[in-house]
Amino acid sequence: MALASMQKVMIVAHRSQATELLGALQDAGLVQILDAERAMVTKEWPELVVESKRHRSIAETTDRLSKAIDFLKPYSEKDATSLFTPFIPVDEATYSDIVSQKDSLSYLGQVEEMSTRLEKLATEAENLNTQLIKLMPWQSLTVPVEQLGGFATSTVFVGQVGDQHFDSLCEKLTEFEAAVEIVAPFNRTQACIVICLNEVAGDVHKALRSVEFEAAAFEGVSGTVDENIRRVQDRLNAIGVEKEALANQAVELAKDKLNMQILFDHLQNLHGRLAARSAAPATDHAIFLEGWAKKKDFARLERLVTQFNACDVAAIEPAPDEEPPVEIENGPMTSPFEAVTRLYGMPATSDVDPTVFLAPFFAIFFGICLTDAAYGLIMIGFLWWLLRKIKGDKKFVMMMIFCSITTVVAGALTGGWCGDAIQQFIPQLAGIRNALMWFDPLEKPMYFFNISLGLGYLQIITGIFIGFVHKFRRGEKMAAVFDHLSWFIWLNSLAVFGLAKAGMFGERFAWLGTVAGIAAIIPAVMIILFSEREGGWGGRIGMGIYNVFSTVFYVGDILSYIRLMALGMVTAGFGMAINEIVKSVMEMGVFGYILGAVIFVGGHVFNIANSALSAFVHSMRLQFVEFFTKFLQGGGKEFDPLRESYRYIEVKKEKP
Repeated sequence: MALASMQKVMIVAHRSQATELLGALQDAGLVQILDAERAMVTKEWPELVVESKRHRSIAETTDRLSKAIDFLKPYSEKDATSLFTPFIPVDEATYSDIVSQKDSLSYLGQVEEMSTRLEKLATEAENLNTQLIKLMPWQSLTVPVEQLGGFATSTVFVGQVGDQHFDSLCEKLTEFEAAVEIVAPFNRTQACIVICLNEVAGDVHKALRSVEFEAAAFEGVSGTVDENIRRVQDRLNAIGVEKEALANQAVELAKDKLNMQILFDHLQNLHGRLAARSAAPATDHAIFLEGWAKKKDFARLERLVTQFNACDVAAIEPAPDEEPPVEIENGPMTSPFEAVTRLYGMPATSDVDPTVFLAPFFAIFFGICLTDAAYGLIMIGFLWWLLRKIKGDKKFVMMMIFCSITTVVAGALTGGWCGDAIQQFIPQLAGIRNALMWFDPLEKPMYFFNISLGLGYLQIITGIFIGFVHKFRRGEKMAAVFDHLSWFIWLNSLAVFGLAKAGMFGERFAWLGTVAGIAAIIPAVMIILFSEREGGWGGRIGMGIYNVFSTVFYVGDILSYIRLMALGMVTAGFGMAINEIVKSVMEMGVFGYILGAVIFVGGHVFNIANSALSAFVHSMRLQFVEFFTKFLQGGGKEFDPLRESYRYIEVKKEKP
């Protein structure tokens, strides 16, 4: 299809109706509103003012709600969401009731207070456990720790030394007539007390450091170690009791978690409306909302705005250098492939929408990368079930269904049915397999090789031709002819010339090689003389000659498509390996049949998942690197209208 036609619009609203109008615009999701910095009206009338309020209170409240919701998750029942229904359904009446309650945020403070208290208790418990670890080696020490500070004529060292160093330490300490008393062995160390005269304290300290002596820390501790350990354990028990009580309270508060989620989404949308209002230029009485809408939606927008008696909307002309936002629109068969385009980035406003062109190539490439009909059928069944279950945007699933269909076709044509499962386990179906099969890639790998290169050549030539047609229609005739048409003729002439010389056309049509060789002279001259159209003729011709020699880069691009064959062969090879293992296991009797079935199912499911992921990634890479670069500029800014956005809930609108 094409890029959606965009219309610049100006909406003027009286301040008294601005908030209500913005709510209606957000609900409809029709207009992308520009802030004052980008709006033309600000440049034309600089006297307009901008409130630029940041609405910190709402932003802070949503942040508090988000943290409170995360805190309550472990204490609440699991949300009624799943992979298929990611949002909690809420009817419109319940939503309105919750957001209109004046005391709707009253329990937020209780949750925050509880969260803060639990954090403090956790920190205290962590510190106490650290203290307990430090005290445990000294539990058998009966002397109060405050008495270990030394005496008038002696110095006391209290600490731990590793078992491997203890004997050598004792030998060193005898030189200084120091005494060593073992308190207790602990975790491959010896907790000990070393006493020496003050005169040799320095030497003893050096000896202790040489064996990595770890001094005990008794800061803030008094009494015996055992008394302190009991005191710490009692406090840890008390903390555990308090945490359990708070957890029970949290379970009760978590019953209101849905209300918090509703409020969060409501305030997020409110913040979006208020941000749009405060960023818009205004006078004392009116607000100017300048933005973009799709042309096809302008009539609907006009009806919406004129419902307010103090508001109006008009279509306006954009500034000469102003780029509209970009939205892509496609039919039902190609719109599922918009996911690939969006992953690459939106095309520029001067580009063509690549979706309709990439769709058949992507689907075919995906199928070739798998080349297994059974895998394709399994994927179709799973995706069809998923399509019926999933809520919301289903385009990606539809795209994968199309790709699975091409997988069935490619697999049937190459004889792939769970690898070689038919030959190994169901030879009775070999006739049907052979009737559907075009060629066996393992027996005729060059067929597969040539098909991959042929498809690559076809896509690259298609990309060049798309660029020619698009630029020609836009009036860029010089660029269309010399940047695209010349290469289109040049590459095709070289291809025909090469195939003719290789005898691919036979003797009857060998003359095509001569015609193609002569025809190649014209685009070669065009590329040499006009591929560079700026600067002096010497530089232009030099760059033109270089561009002709850069034909080798196109050869490299085409060779990139060999990955299609490689992935297809790997998928088949892995499937065959699984079947060989299963066949060997089945020789073990009844147990072997059971184990073989498990290996067969598990192995092929893994192969499907792994190969499908590889097929998606590499097919996408070929679009991005080899195809898009031939005609697509990219860099467009996606159309982003003011609309409702939800993280947790889905409001079920009541039908009129």
